[in-house]
Amino acid sequence: MPLNIIGSVIVDGVDTVPFLRPILQWSPYLALVGAIKYWSRGPSNGWERNLHGKVYIVTGATTQSMGTSVAVEMAKRGAQLIVLCRRIDEWSEDWCEQLRVQTGNELIYLEQCDLSDLYEVRKFATKWLDNSPPRRLDGVVVMSGDCEPWGLKKKKESIDGLEIQMATNYAGIFHLLHLLKPSFKAQPPDRDVRIIVTTCFLQAMGNCNVDDPLWIEAPFKSSREMFNSSKLQLSLAMLHLQRSLLAELKRDAKDGRSGKNVTVTIVQPGLMRSPSLRRVISNGSVLMLLLIYCILLYPLLWLFTKSGNRGAQTIMYALTTPELEEINWTDEEVKYIVNCAMVKFARKEFHDEELQEKLYKNTLKQIETVEKQSAIARKKKAAEKPASTTSSSSTASTSTTTKSKKKSKNKKAAKKD
Repeated sequence: MPLNIIGSVIVDGVDTVPFLRPILQWSPYLALVGAIKYWSRGPSNGWERNLHGKVYIVTGATTQSMGTSVAVEMAKRGAQLIVLCRRIDEWSEDWCEQLRVQTGNELIYLEQCDLSDLYEVRKFATKWLDNSPPRRLDGVVVMSGDCEPWGLKKKKESIDGLEIQMATNYAGIFHLLHLLKPSFKAQPPDRDVRIIVTTCFLQAMGNCNVDDPLWIEAPFKSSREMFNSSKLQLSLAMLHLQRSLLAELKRDAKDGRSGKNVTVTIVQPGLMRSPSLRRVISNGSVLMLLLIYCILLYPLLWLFTKSGNRGAQTIMYALTTPELEEINWTDEEVKYIVNCAMVKFARKEFHDEELQEKLYKNTLKQIETVEKQSAIARKKKAAEKPASTTSSSSTASTSTTTKSKKKSKNKKAAKKD
């Protein structure tokens, strides 16, 4: 059959084969679209490693995008997952049960931990550390993040009074990983512990506020600035976290361990069709989402951006590549992985260790101050509740007494009559 078609084209011309001329006319454009899509989808993770017996704390797994794809892949490979979510309700429980059925892995658990609430972060970390012997922990995979609409004019605050993106993307994650340091150091020296922290390419446009890292005193200009800066500061703080972990493991080790079994890796999964991108394009409006994102821009977004599953490939590469194992880790620097490949940091702040250390220490001080203020506020609120309850109960008892007195008077009057 193909030989007959080729022969007809050679002998009688292109027009003898139906639809061949328009196919030949459009084929270069189709090939170009295919090449662009092949390039934009990014590489895939080639390491087929099982994660049986490994325990990971995962954030941002319920997004129905990259986070969910990573959780599914990790569960299929046999990992035990402790999924942190903002609240545990009927929806999250159904999601967890569906994930167990889909992957055939029953070792998936939900833990309530709102990363924008420093008190909830401390409660979870304290509960995790309050165990003897220390719990097994093979790593933390941080994929959570908050990206508010860029057209937002008013500052949106967390329960602690911080800008919501700075609280979720920076303060909460920083607080969690800092509090879990004893758990990282308690793991045996032959255990490969990986701390995977996702970032965004927009961190290149952020600002590092070393003296006020939580941006408490800084004026609110735009939500875009807060998002970019929160991602940049988190990446810079992770570089100092790696150095401090190495120094403390070497100092406290009695068996001569190097401390290189605990690694911090920053991962940039690329531009994806994520909930954050939808929120930015639609500016938080459902009508704009349907009109601009779903109708006007979706063909271009499909062509030039990744799906959540393709973005998850870079996370899985960071989890499974042997390049991060202690035997292959020749230096003590934090690795930056983009599209399943290790690249160099571009901004000068990533090479300034003094700035990173100052940022880390100032963040600790500010978090401590904010936690104290929040604790005082909680105590006052708790003290007000019993007072209001007592006053309402006394009012109720007074009204009841008054009613009973009126009833007794009415009965006496009735007897006299």
